[in-house]
Amino acid sequence: MVVEKAASVKDTAATTETFYPETDGMPLADGEYQLDRFLEMLSILKLFFDSPDIVVSGNTIIYYVEGNNRIWISPDCYIAFGVSRDLMLRNNTYRLWEMGKAPDFVLEIGSSSTWRQDMGPKRDLYARLGVGEYWKFDPSGGEHYGEPLVGETLVGGEYRRMEIVRESDGRVWVHSPTLNLELHWVDGRLRFYDPEGCRWLQNMGEADAARESAEARVAELEAELRRLRGE
Repeated sequence: MVVEKAASVKDTAATTETFYPETDGMPLADGEYQLDRFLEMLSILKLFFDSPDIVVSGNTIIYYVEGNNRIWISPDCYIAFGVSRDLMLRNNTYRLWEMGKAPDFVLEIGSSSTWRQDMGPKRDLYARLGVGEYWKFDPSGGEHYGEPLVGETLVGGEYRRMEIVRESDGRVWVHSPTLNLELHWVDGRLRFYDPEGCRWLQNMGEADAARESAEARVAELEAELRRLRGE
């Protein structure tokens, strides 16, 4: 969601301490449609970018005019490098003047109620704020944005599309220089591939299952070793 009203000089001047709400009190737009994809995407990126100087968040408020709590935006997912995660967690909001910069990466999930904002006002605002990469992910394959996946990079204050690779199996992917990851649209799901590690990133459920499987295998090997020593 993006909320932007005409601001007067009085609005934008932080003359008194301003209260910045943590939420607008509204549920995630098209919650049931977006929720599973939203949660999986955040869990994957939080696991991969687990560092005190990286913020990975989504559906939280970004305030960008100090002293004015009526002007804000709330991306579905965003990542900022070289900032204080503790400060973000303490405020539970992203305040540009405190964090010191705009997020480096923003991604929106297409839906029937949000696509117009994502294609127009939000995109324009992200460019003005200096968000380096802007992505649009359409789980439907193009019903909302006209295509499954679009990545844009900010050049001279304007967004330019990145190269899209379309595979014969219907998979669509784009490389993100900011994340150094490939974003893949696969049968309505957004997946992340690490070209350096040569691996698909896992969500929390997948990571837990892999860990449990590895622990079970180690237990089997230890039991077999004990049996052989006994013989």
